[in-house]
Amino acid sequence: MINASILIVDDEPVYLELLKALLIQEGYNEVLTEKNPLNVMPLLKSRKIDLIISDIYMPEMNGLELLELITCNFPTIPVIMVTAIDDTAIALKAVKAGAYEFITKPPDTDRLFLTIKRALEQKILTLERDTLRSNAINPALNRASFSDVIAESPNMLKVFELVEIFAATDETILLLGETGTGKDLIAQKIHQLSSRRDKPFIAVNLASISSSLFESELFGYERGAYTGAAKSGVGYFESANGGTIFLDEIGELPKELQGKLLRVIQYGEISRLGSPKPINLDIRIVAATNKDLLKAVNENQYRADLFYRLNRGYIELPPLRKRGNDIQLLAEYFYKQGCKVYNKELKGFGKNIMAKMLHYPFPGNIRELENIVMNAVAKTPAGEPILNIDIRNDESINLPESEVLLTLDEAMEQYVVKVLGRVNNNTTKAAAILGISERTLQRRLHDYRLKNT
Repeated sequence: MINASILIVDDEPVYLELLKALLIQEGYNEVLTEKNPLNVMPLLKSRKIDLIISDIYMPEMNGLELLELITCNFPTIPVIMVTAIDDTAIALKAVKAGAYEFITKPPDTDRLFLTIKRALEQKILTLERDTLRSNAINPALNRASFSDVIAESPNMLKVFELVEIFAATDETILLLGETGTGKDLIAQKIHQLSSRRDKPFIAVNLASISSSLFESELFGYERGAYTGAAKSGVGYFESANGGTIFLDEIGELPKELQGKLLRVIQYGEISRLGSPKPINLDIRIVAATNKDLLKAVNENQYRADLFYRLNRGYIELPPLRKRGNDIQLLAEYFYKQGCKVYNKELKGFGKNIMAKMLHYPFPGNIRELENIVMNAVAKTPAGEPILNIDIRNDESINLPESEVLLTLDEAMEQYVVKVLGRVNNNTTKAAAILGISERTLQRRLHDYRLKNT
């Protein structure tokens, strides 16, 4: 027997009994049914429920309204929404409101059972992650795990803490940050600290793959799948089986393949080009982008359901200009590397050179700093200090605060704070103005507090 308590909410008695019988036959030891959604909240307060399957169109209360109540009051309970109407807009609303999955009636039983299994597994991982967060291990105590990462700034120590938390799970992780902030290094660190550390780590830069080869490169192909395919080929996903695949520049994935990636995340399976037969995989996905995926979703350039799946766990890497003294630490490291590469001894950085770098915004981030220092080492005569560095001497270095351009997240944070101020910190009113659920607002406020502490 499977030790899990499942609640089915639906106003159709026949469907309730049928689904209950199927779940009991599958091995679930406790399956409850409820015809009236108004009775669900009192039930949740009186007994332990591990998962809920709810219809959307019910006379007493809309299923989306019930979902909102559940996610606000019992956020750890996964909710699978079902309906006889295949409505993409409703499905998107359900996922955005916090539903684990959206399935049409009558459900494919194999898909339903797999979804329930994954949802229950996800709940366990979420509880473990929240426990880790509540215990809040000081990142400085685990600094040995990141000894190969040059960073001491509070912003990066918070990144390290999140890496430790997520590495202990199999969550799909989205790394956000400007170009050159080290997203590839953090992806490798997540893999190294995970239970998959002895399995493959496959890094794929999606921006470098030809549009005509995307599907065959990622998912593999069968013999004869296209002209020139004389034999079958293994794709990146199969190569990473058992380990981690890092999908860099995930914003470049063509929309026609986004549904296939979503299937990999949801069901752990792929199909090679030219074959309808699915291949089951055990794989952890880490993705990265410097693009605003939410904007791409709103412009219908990116699938919303994929975005929300990728965004279940995310880590935002700070730009170099917000890492304080890390600039000096990195500059000194690249200086030593440069001396080794060019086989010369120098007398360090000359007067005011470090101050000049500390006040430069580094739009190219760590990569730009490395190029600047290595170039300076190459040009400086042996035995001399570095007296010149090639950085753009423009006014952006000394922009007043009011003129500094904000990232989307920074601008959003300021706007949320402004709206809260206008409504005297009433989160219900603020959420209505912002067009998001109160639970989403609470989660954002929690993230802002973590970021600013």
